[in-house]
Amino acid sequence: MKLINIKNPARILVRTCLNVKKNESVLIITDKNKLTIAREIEKQAKKITDKVKLIIIPVGKIHGEEPPKEVAGEMLHYNILICPTTMSLTHTKARVNACKKGARAVTLPGITEEVMQIIDIDYKKMNALTLKLKHILDKSKKIHITTPSGADITFSTTKRKWEPDLGIVHKNKEESNLPAGEIYIAPDENKTNGIIIIDSFKDDDAVYCKPKTRLIVKSNTVVYISDKKSRLSKIFNTVKNATNIAELGIGTNYKAKVIGNILEDEKCKGTVHIAYGNAAAMGGEVYSTVHLDCILFKPTIKTEHNIIMKDGKFLI
Repeated sequence: MKLINIKNPARILVRTCLNVKKNESVLIITDKNKLTIAREIEKQAKKITDKVKLIIIPVGKIHGEEPPKEVAGEMLHYNILICPTTMSLTHTKARVNACKKGARAVTLPGITEEVMQIIDIDYKKMNALTLKLKHILDKSKKIHITTPSGADITFSTTKRKWEPDLGIVHKNKEESNLPAGEIYIAPDENKTNGIIIIDSFKDDDAVYCKPKTRLIVKSNTVVYISDKKSRLSKIFNTVKNATNIAELGIGTNYKAKVIGNILEDEKCKGTVHIAYGNAAAMGGEVYSTVHLDCILFKPTIKTEHNIIMKDGKFLI
């Protein structure tokens, strides 16, 4: 089996993405599954500053689960947070509170050595597209998405601005999900309606539902799922607010591919992703202890003014 070199992407993460400085403190939060990656990031960070601490937490049960309370408290006392974990800390109160206090953070939920490679990217090139999309989408009030699989869903986007994930986190209170390359929004509450046909909802060994699973959405809530025996259906039935439509995102990373790892899949240029559960961490009004993204292939994206994408190809 060929070994994948993670030294260079770890160096880029520390130096290019975060621009760690000599006087800054760095907290790395990881678990046993991601320890190899975390150790390499730690090594690269220690080349710049001696104020580096690594904490190993239990492997989470689901994306969006809060870390242990003592770790959440520790997160409030560092300039920089780096979180290569099995389950996502991106949308947790702990991460949000640390950034509100002034930390800048990068989260890497489900990161693998393979996925690490697309941290090494031309950020200027990728972000030119991402920021162009923001300029167009911020003028829109309605987004209509259809796919060849049969998805047909409409979102209202009047309450908030679109957020670009650029992977460059140089200012206090900023955060990024690495590898970066998307633009996303928490859509208006109670106004998302239509049909979602899920093309991919797999995260390495975790399969949340079968491809082509059909969801019916009314007033921002999933009211029907066709794959009733799926992991996703169980989450809908047991986790408060898990059926909330929390996010609409568009991938802009030209290196990303759909490989069955949500962290990379959602960044793939030519796809959209829709998340269920917690929207509070991105400015929405609904909190949940889960945030899960599914992927839609070859979408056509229309606003009231433009056709942004047709069958997975950008038209801008």
